Amino acid sequence: MTKLKIFVVLCSIFLSLSLFADKYEYNGTHTYKNLDYLNLDKHQYEKIKEILIDYRKAYAKYYKEKQKEEEKLQELMRKEKFDKHEYKDIVEEIYEDAISLEAKTLKKIHAILTQEQRVKFSYYLQEWRVE
Repeated sequence: MTKLKIFVVLCSIFLSLSLFADKYEYNGTHTYKNLDYLNLDKHQYEKIKEILIDYRKAYAKYYKEKQKEEEKLQELMRKEKFDKHEYKDIVEEIYEDAISLEAKTLKKIHAILTQEQRVKFSYYLQEWRVE
């Protein structure tokens, strides 16, 4: 019974949030990093496809570098004395690389989209964050 009440409350919250959504309504289903809702023309589609291929390659390179940096953090933690400044530098490097990759990709996508498509795209911007 308690589980049912929790489920009803969660459903109510979800429905109420969807009622207060901004102007943009998308009536289809949306999957992660799917751009079908933008109704891209053939030229836009080809350009976005190239961008995403480049992004995948750059992300693979970023991920390998991130793993190396994470190993440095682990080594730092194993040392007898913790170096706060070195830790901070390594973590900042990871985040700067992620932000750089994210910004480059989004700038390229932004240049291809129309104003209306940019508005729609902005609702799913969080999906494009590099982690």
